[in-house]
Amino acid sequence: MIKFFRRIRQNLLSEGKTGKYLKYAIGEIVLVVVGILIALSINNWNENQKNNNEETAILKSLYEDLILAKTQSESLIIGERDLRNTLANVLDIQSNNTEVDKTSLTDSIFAKAIWTMVTNVPVINSYTNLKNTDRLELIKSQEIKEKFTSLEINQAALIDMLKDRLDVHQIRIDDIAENDLNFVRLVKTQIPSVNIENEVQNDYKQILKNQRLRNLLGIKLILTHNSLKERENFNKDIIELKLLIETELDKRK
Repeated sequence: MIKFFRRIRQNLLSEGKTGKYLKYAIGEIVLVVVGILIALSINNWNENQKNNNEETAILKSLYEDLILAKTQSESLIIGERDLRNTLANVLDIQSNNTEVDKTSLTDSIFAKAIWTMVTNVPVINSYTNLKNTDRLELIKSQEIKEKFTSLEINQAALIDMLKDRLDVHQIRIDDIAENDLNFVRLVKTQIPSVNIENEVQNDYKQILKNQRLRNLLGIKLILTHNSLKERENFNKDIIELKLLIETELDKRK
């Protein structure tokens, strides 16, 4: 093909047809430019297709992780609510005004009140990996990116709240187990095989008259309530983000 064009140029020059040669040369340049533009366009199309396919794969991975995170988050919320209710019932300050018979409080119920703590936080591994590899830019939806930012903020707030509760628990709440009751009886709630027949029973009715102890349980109750609120905010972002990605993936079908 190159030889063909060269032969035409040589013929035009040898025949002294300079004007035609210039027109031909310009046309040849135009053809070359058009060819380059077509090649670039094809390359850009291929690159865009590659990025679109990779973005779709990323969104699917995020979506699957969000489904797992939602399941875990909702389970943890149930755990927080259960602990909050247990603490309120033990303190006899539940909102339904049902009086608690403190003589019916068992070692297992009291152990749950002072010992239980929900500490796990759902993690979206695919998002963490994307951040570490700078591949988040492949996601074109600004709304999805902004929602992930909101998710991170609420996750950080939740982690801080759980840390505060853990710090207070380790410093103050565990003091109840050490000083205010026969904790050996509560061991059986974790190790059923132990024999506690010779251990003095706890009089929880009397124990719960201690204002210091009630205050410590009240501190744990308010920290648990705040932790629950942070978990609910985090879960709300998970649900909204899941719906955004689901909508985006539906557009690609």
